[in-house]
Amino acid sequence: MNASRAKHVVLIVFDYMGYCDIEPFGKSEIRTPNIRKLAEQGVAYTDCYAPSPICCPSRAALLTGRYPRHLAMERNLLPGEAGLPVSEKILARYFRDAGFHTALYGKWHLGHEVGDNPNTHGFDDFCGFHEWNVDYYSHKTEAGTQALYHNGEQVTREGYTTDIFTDDAVDFIRDKGSDPFFLYVAYNAMLPPYSPPGREGDSASFDTWQDGNRADYVAAVEHLDKSVGRILDALDEKGLARDTAVVLCYDHGGAEMATSGPFFHGFGTLWEGGIRVPMILRWPDGVGAGTVSSEPAILMDVTATLLAAAGIEPDQIMDGVDLLDLGEGDDPRTLFWRIDLPFNGDDWGARSQLAVRRGNWKYLKDGIEFLYDLKNDPGERHNLASRHPELLAELRVVAQGDWDIA
Repeated sequence: MNASRAKHVVLIVFDYMGYCDIEPFGKSEIRTPNIRKLAEQGVAYTDCYAPSPICCPSRAALLTGRYPRHLAMERNLLPGEAGLPVSEKILARYFRDAGFHTALYGKWHLGHEVGDNPNTHGFDDFCGFHEWNVDYYSHKTEAGTQALYHNGEQVTREGYTTDIFTDDAVDFIRDKGSDPFFLYVAYNAMLPPYSPPGREGDSASFDTWQDGNRADYVAAVEHLDKSVGRILDALDEKGLARDTAVVLCYDHGGAEMATSGPFFHGFGTLWEGGIRVPMILRWPDGVGAGTVSSEPAILMDVTATLLAAAGIEPDQIMDGVDLLDLGEGDDPRTLFWRIDLPFNGDDWGARSQLAVRRGNWKYLKDGIEFLYDLKNDPGERHNLASRHPELLAELRVVAQGDWDIA
């Protein structure tokens, strides 16, 4: 256990992106020098996973440290549905109760009503949207509804959403200075519409929402990297970098424009392309620089790790673990996933799937059963189910169980 305490915490989340579309997690034409530098100054987790291949369950798990199944939130919210119950304590409430200033700039997607909005869940300040996405320039939903809010009030602001959320994050850091704070920046990039910076006046409609090309995607991701650089520069300017824990991750895998390298399939599936996500932790006072970890991790571990870094003891059961307290030689962890639902009530092709990872072995049921050795076959191309029937049977039972693992 590290004796240092993080006095400030910054959590940055990207959306709907390919594993290889940021450095140093593979190779694509996209250059992200600020993110690469962040990894060089901390720990890059190559085998980190989203708790779900879709937005709401994954974000709920990230913020609570609990599996979506334990939250009874395994699908995206439908219009008019209640969101994450306030009885589920999230990172913002833990930090606020411990005397930290708290803020969220960007995507919430865990409830629309007063009783389950970000402020109710512990954020002192919120500017962003509640839906799955908004247009980057008009800030309207796909249906054409204005959707940008500051706390409980709808607001009108000019600009590109990536810049708006970054501006607010930088202002928050400068304003709070040496006071303890928890800052959550949840960018809507790179969800469609694939809008790059520098096209002020553009506005996607329902008919053009899925338009765009890889060049647009690349420009938007490289602008994200510059935005991360601005946040890190603000920490440096205030002299806060050493005792600030910074985490950068995705909420799940991407599709369409994304590059996932060796990983198969993408968003909405339990194949590696849907749930394997990059994750970086930089905390100069708490972790060494230039470390690469291939130990399996899951985003609920971010919750447990950040709370432990700040010296906060959770008062709810968590499924995540403090990654900085894991010892060498520990038994392999078992990680679980399931999805069995249409997306937002529409038949978008989602299908019943189960998955388990234990050590290097992954069991996957997607119509038929698969067994993969991820160390030697990260692309999930060689089904070893018939060669290891006993292991297959064991992991099948685990996948279909109650997951009483908390």
